[in-house]
Amino acid sequence: MPSAFKRISVSLLVLVLLGGCASDMDRRRSEQPDPNVRLDQMLGLYHQSVASGSACAEIWHADSGTIDCERILREVERLQVEFPWHERITMSNAVMNYQTGRADKAQFLLDQLLARRGSRPEAAILRARIAMEEGNSRLARELLLREIQLSPTYAELREALAAAAYLDGEYDDAESALAIAGRLGAPQWRLDYHRGLLKESRGHWQQACRLYRSALGLKPDFKAAMGRLIDLSQQPACVQLGRLPIVPRKRVH
Repeated sequence: MPSAFKRISVSLLVLVLLGGCASDMDRRRSEQPDPNVRLDQMLGLYHQSVASGSACAEIWHADSGTIDCERILREVERLQVEFPWHERITMSNAVMNYQTGRADKAQFLLDQLLARRGSRPEAAILRARIAMEEGNSRLARELLLREIQLSPTYAELREALAAAAYLDGEYDDAESALAIAGRLGAPQWRLDYHRGLLKESRGHWQQACRLYRSALGLKPDFKAAMGRLIDLSQQPACVQLGRLPIVPRKRVH
């Protein structure tokens, strides 16, 4: 078979397959017009893929193999176009774009959400995180303080504010924000880890290691705490605490 004919044949096959996929998804959309149900389906497949560490499940046929996560993201983006004022779709779209390395798109969507009236703490936290990653801790703190005025009892906002203060080297402000987060119900393992970072920044090695160990004891699969303990394992003050805790391995089924 001539090579040119092979290329044409392969191209036609791809077009046929993609056409079949598209028509199948169009049918599914018409059968289930509810945007919440369609979003739940996409998020279920996406989280299933992330949890398994494998490629995304095929969204066109339930019994087929695997496929690129791009198609799930594109389907969520299509929902965004169809339902631009649906806040849950917009937030999900922003999170997925951020997690797949498209921080600029995530930032645009989050800014749209935060420009609307009302409290949206999750959007503010992710937007502040992007600002901190860009080195703009001042913007992050402004966003978080504004959102705290709207949702004063949302503990995660205080934790994010502590992170921004930590980046600015304002450790007392970070400690104060963590103290409030603790009173509002933030989990102890996260508080211990954050306080460990503050102790480490001040050169209080043994206290930092104790806090990291405490965080790991409360959440044995907490990789960040284990990473800090490993990095500090040569510090004499930490060596005195004894061997690192052993994290049980997850069983592979």
